Amino acid sequence: MREKPLVALIYPPWLEERTHTEDVACVPMGTYAVAAALIEAGCDARVLDWHALRGQPEAMREELRALAPDVVGVTVLQANRFGAMDAARLARELDPGVRVVFGGVGATALWAFFLEHCPQLDAVALGEGDLTMPELVRAWQAGADPACVPGLALRGPDGPVVTAPRAPVADLDSLPIPARHFTYQHLSLTRGCPGRCTFCGSPAFWGPRVRFRSPGHFVDEMELLAARGVTHLYVSDDTFTLDRERVRAVCREILARGLDVEWQAISRVNAVDDQTLALMRRAGCIQISFGVESGDDAIRAALNKNVRREDAVRAFALCRKYGILARAYFIYGCPGESEATIRATLDLIAELRPLVVHFFILSVFPGTELYERFKAATGAADSIWLDPVEDIKHFELDPAQDLDTVAAWGQALRAGFHAMLPGFALGAADDLAPDPELARLHADFLARLGMTFERGDYARDPQVPRAQEIAAQLYARALEFHPDATAALGLGLMLQRQRDYGASVRALALGLTANPGHEGLSLALAVALMNCGDFERACAFLAPFGGNPQAMDYLALCHRHLGHPEREAQALAHARALRQGRPVPGAGGGGGAIAGKPDPQG
Repeated sequence: MREKPLVALIYPPWLEERTHTEDVACVPMGTYAVAAALIEAGCDARVLDWHALRGQPEAMREELRALAPDVVGVTVLQANRFGAMDAARLARELDPGVRVVFGGVGATALWAFFLEHCPQLDAVALGEGDLTMPELVRAWQAGADPACVPGLALRGPDGPVVTAPRAPVADLDSLPIPARHFTYQHLSLTRGCPGRCTFCGSPAFWGPRVRFRSPGHFVDEMELLAARGVTHLYVSDDTFTLDRERVRAVCREILARGLDVEWQAISRVNAVDDQTLALMRRAGCIQISFGVESGDDAIRAALNKNVRREDAVRAFALCRKYGILARAYFIYGCPGESEATIRATLDLIAELRPLVVHFFILSVFPGTELYERFKAATGAADSIWLDPVEDIKHFELDPAQDLDTVAAWGQALRAGFHAMLPGFALGAADDLAPDPELARLHADFLARLGMTFERGDYARDPQVPRAQEIAAQLYARALEFHPDATAALGLGLMLQRQRDYGASVRALALGLTANPGHEGLSLALAVALMNCGDFERACAFLAPFGGNPQAMDYLALCHRHLGHPEREAQALAHARALRQGRPVPGAGGGGGAIAGKPDPQG
């Protein structure tokens, strides 16, 4: 092993291909945490995102061959376990002397399974690996017995063995901040969750106690990521607002440092309040996800989801008040599910009025209470995970349910939500707090929502009725609060497509009052003016953007209509030079096309 060991930390691809990959595409934040700990312990650590190389085995082979690491660590969830074992086989094939370690929630739950069925595997890091991995690499480097390292499962002479337990890291501020070495979007203030949901692996992985970072340490990470150009962040705690005073201190720190970041968080409906949400919104929070799970009290009790209906209604109302998009998670196909409980869930959705809902079929994962119950009831062993499936659906184990029934429940839930969604969206502006200090943020909230209907997920979903109409109304309501650039541009371009050029001019000009020199607004306004026949004024909005070839094309067209052939020729030559990459004396401004264009019938 090198004097400075080289460790490759691999995030392998998931088993099944997905239409929506946002929940699996990102390298887990724990992988970066372990990599940072290795670096600051004197190792050379690299993070390899093999999920991004899914279906490209030769690219994976070449990347690992070129790197030639001393140790390969693999992050194992549940659905990428086959990718993890493939990575171990490849690593050992390329270098018979390489050491292979698995870590992560999937490896921790199934450590004996992996040691039995993956002969290339040397060790499994159990639980959090920040301290375990550097100690293990140092032990291997020194030729010491890794059994001296706490927190491991190893291949012993008589079968798998587990070393002494490792206590959870008590002081999270003592751990290195990965953003000093890596760029990513996910971070957390805490480790652990007070909940004991039967379907969740968090309690078994993190232990019984929630641990916290200090506000300053957490915002240091935000600031480092912002300096790397990452200004949209995912705060991925199980319950971010568990300690609300700590969260308020985080928000005050973000505001005091002037960090221009936006972020999303996860919480519980009984862990938010008016003061905390108001401060979170001012500090850049744009979305909170809540696990509601079911509208039926008995089902929530069976899942050990200890939240009350009235708390859920209050939490969603408070989020609407401050322009925070509240996203709801619901699970169906649960024990005791029926048409009546599905109707109860739709009734609760009608009361919550969420703007985004994700529906999931209840799955049984290793490391959860549901899985332990399943094994006890059936006598099943971990060897079931040799089957090429990502998970086990609860309905497969319930004689009262079948695939067709559960699929019909899912369709009913989605159809019901989508039918209610237009009313939820159009009513969102009416629920916003009448606070002049929040007007700009309210406009931003409605503009983002409008974009979702105009060209985002809801625009592409055939189940969402009247998406473009809703988008236009949301943009217009946003502009009643503040001349938001996104709302003005969105509405202005929609009006252009409807050939209502006068209204387009008014919307775009309003946006420019608060956003002078905004390129998109300026070019769109110029196009609207051209379609109104006002080429002189259009020139004034195009001229400042000499670095944009499209602006120069439009400027040439204006000069043609104004009878300026020399200026037309100059603008066309300018545009050609930009497209050919030749320098243009005096050119300024940025690039970027806009959706509007002069209407030949205008």
